[in-house]
Amino acid sequence: MRRIFLAIIVLFVTVISYAQPIFKEEVKAFIDYDAPLIAFTNALLIDGKGNTPKANQVVVIRNGKIESVGDIKTIKVPKEATVIDLKGKALLPGFVMLHEHMYYPAISIKPYYAHYKQLPVTFPPLYLAAGVTTIRTGGSLEPFSDISLKQQSQQGSIIAPTMEITAPYLEGSGAFASQMFILKSPEEAKKFVTYWADAGMTSFKSYMKINQATLKAAIETAHQRGLKVTGHLCSITYREAAGLGIDHLEHGFMASTDFAKNKIKDECPTNNGLADVDPSSDEVKSLIKFLVDKKVSINSTLAVFDLSPPYPEVLEAMATNTREEYAKTSARPRSATFEKALKNTMRMEKMFADAGGLLTVGTDPTGNGAVIAGYGNQRSIELLVEDGFTPLEAIRIATLNGATALGKEKEIGSIEVGKEADLLVIDGDPSKNISDIRKVEWVFKDGVGFNSKKIFDSVKGRVGIN
Repeated sequence: MRRIFLAIIVLFVTVISYAQPIFKEEVKAFIDYDAPLIAFTNALLIDGKGNTPKANQVVVIRNGKIESVGDIKTIKVPKEATVIDLKGKALLPGFVMLHEHMYYPAISIKPYYAHYKQLPVTFPPLYLAAGVTTIRTGGSLEPFSDISLKQQSQQGSIIAPTMEITAPYLEGSGAFASQMFILKSPEEAKKFVTYWADAGMTSFKSYMKINQATLKAAIETAHQRGLKVTGHLCSITYREAAGLGIDHLEHGFMASTDFAKNKIKDECPTNNGLADVDPSSDEVKSLIKFLVDKKVSINSTLAVFDLSPPYPEVLEAMATNTREEYAKTSARPRSATFEKALKNTMRMEKMFADAGGLLTVGTDPTGNGAVIAGYGNQRSIELLVEDGFTPLEAIRIATLNGATALGKEKEIGSIEVGKEADLLVIDGDPSKNISDIRKVEWVFKDGVGFNSKKIFDSVKGRVGIN
């Protein structure tokens, strides 16, 4: 009787510990694997830590966690496990991307106000289908919608990655979008941060027109809550922001005004000087060292600046009117100054990482409209290789580095025993050809395997209308 009682207790504890969401029927239609015990066999293992890939590996996941990892000779596959043979396929950690949005460029009725629109139906599944299992949004224009999407994701009501949501922008006078609240003082910034932290936001993003005193107050208040602050800056230089205690900086060095001539405190310059600076100069090296010493991470968002023709599947995902609007904006020429600045930021991102800085990656699905959730994430990772990183380095930036920036490196970001079973099955070898990351077959989130192709197909022709 005692053995029976103990067995019941063990079973009860196991069931409780595996408290997966109760998926809605419309979500279940996209799930191929949902078992408490799964064993991947014959996998090419790319662990996310930058190590050399290992062939013929076994990864066992139990109750949404990685239980064992190793060679078939050392890892015994449990008899009761659902076995997935990955011969000819790669197993990667899920991507952790740190500049995502639930909104996208829209037709402006009047200048700015309707410049972006929320896409709560198509963007969350697109992220997951592309292999992105965790995102941090890069500022919110519809914060309560983002909060709702996070809750629905946790409940299994929608197909979506794990969401770390960022509050509405910390912005000063002269904001370009009418949806942004204007912070008029440091005291107002403290109240703003407190309100949105209480509402469930887990990070904050400072924006282009904020002044130093207001940003300092926001950072201090956020840090008191154990929360982090990032920034797409202009009025404040990177060096100034790092001195104030900011945690992250967005868009590589494209938003840096440290090299602007005659920079006036708390004002945006007419030219940030990035196109004219020499990346090998002492000025650049000094800034990079300062950022590394201050432990400020840099988030690369190269896809939003990319003018390469989008992959056909990107255009196919767009609704008809979205494609038409993109065709108009994509025809706009870009200046030689911008091209020089982009070339410099790509070189400086590599220098920053080589100097020991924590480089992460995100998408920012805005720009001229060619960048949409999911597909844009994959393009962002490909462009890291054009930065000069190896494919394995690019994968680490998109996995373990992102997890580290979020303070979640013990939970996600690499394939290690005890971590969440957030995994990708790729029909190819992205350690040799980074574009193989586009060949996602299954995305496992918390041990549940979603069919990537089915998800992509379900939103085809809909991006921009919902």
